[in-house]
Amino acid sequence: MVYVTEQLLGSYYCRLALLLCQHAREYLYSGKKEEAAKLCKLISTLCAKNNYPLCLEESRLCSQASENCAIGRIEDAKSLCERARRVCPKSFNIYGG
Repeated sequence: MVYVTEQLLGSYYCRLALLLCQHAREYLYSGKKEEAAKLCKLISTLCAKNNYPLCLEESRLCSQASENCAIGRIEDAKSLCERARRVCPKSFNIYGG
């Protein structure tokens, strides 16, 4: 039962992280480094809830992005954020035709 609950919550955390990622990127590109740092840190904790290797890597990258935002290294934070987005296993859609 605990495993099923963790799976359900993990999926919720992923969806929430994806929504917040868009906001964090908007903050990054508009120069709002404090807001971006806070969101990236939160996203990092959400991604870490899943024990999948890709999610843990995404969590690590988001945490590093947060740290870079906090010290004003916006370009490095942007790069890390983009890498985290590419790592995320749920950051893309597939459409059939």
